[in-house]
Amino acid sequence: MLSRRAGHPRRAELRDLAQAWTRVGLWPAEMEAWIGAVGVNGAAIARDCLTAGIAVSAMDIVLDGMRVKQRLRGGEPAFSVLARVTACGRSLSD
Repeated sequence: MLSRRAGHPRRAELRDLAQAWTRVGLWPAEMEAWIGAVGVNGAAIARDCLTAGIAVSAMDIVLDGMRVKQRLRGGEPAFSVLARVTACGRSLSD
């Protein structure tokens, strides 16, 4: 799955991606959903979101004119996104 999503990475790059995603501790279907939301290089984003209580189903929610996944991919920390949504009185958990 990672090699399909990542294009044609070198073996070492693919191994590093696989190890990063393995450390997040997701089931394959969950991992695929997170990769679809935050990209193959987004294991740290997914880990931070899970720690903050942000569900993958929340990635398409628009906050201040930008989707959650765009904010995260752009470098906004998960806890900052959580604070932003909490200030709006909304939730990003399932």
